[in-house]
Amino acid sequence: MSALIEHSSILKAKRVLYMTHLAIGDFVYQGAWLRALKAKYPHLSIDIWFDDCRSKPHDWAKGRNKILSEWINAIGDFDEIYPIVSNLAERQTAIQNARDKNYDIIIFVGKNRSEQFAKVARQISSTAIAVATMRYTLGNLFSSKIHTSKLDGIISYRDIAKQSSHVTDFYGHCFNKIVGLETSDLINDNKQLDIQIRPEYDASVQPVITSLTQGDPSRLIIFINHLSTATKKDYPWPQVKQVIRELNSKYTNLVFVVNTPPDKFESVTAEIRGDSDLNQKQITTFTALNNFFELPAIIGLCDLVISVDTATAHLAVCMSKPQVTLMASDFKLWQPLGDSLILEGAGKARSITANQVIDAVEKQILNFYGDSEKFQPSENK
Repeated sequence: MSALIEHSSILKAKRVLYMTHLAIGDFVYQGAWLRALKAKYPHLSIDIWFDDCRSKPHDWAKGRNKILSEWINAIGDFDEIYPIVSNLAERQTAIQNARDKNYDIIIFVGKNRSEQFAKVARQISSTAIAVATMRYTLGNLFSSKIHTSKLDGIISYRDIAKQSSHVTDFYGHCFNKIVGLETSDLINDNKQLDIQIRPEYDASVQPVITSLTQGDPSRLIIFINHLSTATKKDYPWPQVKQVIRELNSKYTNLVFVVNTPPDKFESVTAEIRGDSDLNQKQITTFTALNNFFELPAIIGLCDLVISVDTATAHLAVCMSKPQVTLMASDFKLWQPLGDSLILEGAGKARSITANQVIDAVEKQILNFYGDSEKFQPSENK
C-alpha cells in the first residue's frame, strides 16, 4: 500500500509542518520518526506545531513549552516551533506566522481534537498536501466530517491503535502510512530518542547527588516520581512514604531523590522536612528549574527509577535505567520498554499497594545490583 504522501511529493517539497498535541513522553517516540524523516529527506525544513488547538486555551502550559522547546532546539534537526498558546489571539498570530511559511505539506498525528487540527491546518494553507490521523467520536462526528473532507488523506487513529501492541508500533504505523518511513529509516534502528547529556548539565546536578550520598559511591540512588500532569495518574504521598520507610529499613545504603514539577517543589520539600519519619533519612527533592536536560541528567546519575505514567518513565528508558512503573491497567500502549517492571493498578495507579511497589523494587535491586557493592541488605531485615 502506498503512503498517503508519495515519495515524489516529498522530494518536491521544501517546508513541512508537523502538528501534534505534544507531551514530553510523546516526543520520546515521535521525535525518533521525525529525525528519521529529516535524515531521509535532508532538504526538508521541518517545523513543529505543538499548540494543542483547544477551543479554550489554558495558561498552564508554560513549563511544557519551555521543556519541549529546549529539547527540540537542542536536537538541531528542526526549525520553527509553535508552542501552546494561552489565548485565542495568540493562536491567530501563530496561524498567520505559519501562513507566511508557505508550507508544502502539513501532517497531524494525534488522538485528541483531530477536527480542530484539521481546521487549523486548512486555515494555515489551502494548497498544502494535508493529511491527518482522525479519531471520530459522537461529539465530534459532524465537525470532523466537515473538516476532514478538506484534507488530502486521513488514517483512522482507532484502527492503528488496534494494530499496535505498544506506542512504538503505533507511531511506526503512522509514519509508514503517511510518509512511507520504515523501521530501517530510523537512526541506529532506535524507536525512541537517544538523549545526549552535555557535560554542563551533568555538572549542574552532580552537587545534588554528592550532597545526598556524601560522596559514598556504594550508595544506591532511587529516583522517585510520584506526580503526573494528570492528578488521576498520581501515586498518593502516604503510599510513597511507606515505600521509602520500608525500603530504608531493609537496605543500609539507599538514598532517595523525589522529583517534582516546579510548582510542587516547595510543598513536597516542606512535607518531607516537616515529617519526623522522613526528615532524618537521606532524601532530597529535585526539580529541573534551569533547563530540561537537568531532568534526564539526574536520572542518569541514579540507579533505579520508580515512576508513575508520565514523562520520567519514558526518559528512564532513554537513559537505560531499570525502573518500576506504576500505571493504570488500561494504558498498555504506553508502558515503557527497556528494563521496566510494570505494576498495573485497577483503573488508577493508586490502587497499587505500597507492598507491591516494595516487592517490585527489591526484584529490580536483585536483578541489577545483586552482585554489587551497592546491594547491602540490612541485618534487621
